[in-house]
Amino acid sequence: MPVIIDKIKLKSEEHRANFERWVKETDYIACHDLHTVQRFVVSKVNGQDYDYVEVVSVSSLTDFEAETQTPLFQSLIVQFTQMAEVVETIHGDELLPGYQW
Repeated sequence: MPVIIDKIKLKSEEHRANFERWVKETDYIACHDLHTVQRFVVSKVNGQDYDYVEVVSVSSLTDFEAETQTPLFQSLIVQFTQMAEVVETIHGDELLPGYQW
């Protein structure tokens, strides 16, 4: 399964609480309407020059890239870029089945 890993840096430390609330209350919920997204999680990072990492597992990278052009996804980008920026994106493939307890 294709996976997209984004390293995210806040534009200002003052955005931290709003960003985390936005991820939980807006971004995660919006994924329900993004048909290519299979899994999505944002994690805090310590000791790096970025603040978060997000891991998005998608059914098809090509279809996901098309879905990024939808009004829903574009509205998420507008909100996201007010608080943070992606400093690096890594594309790969999961080694399934993985482990989950």
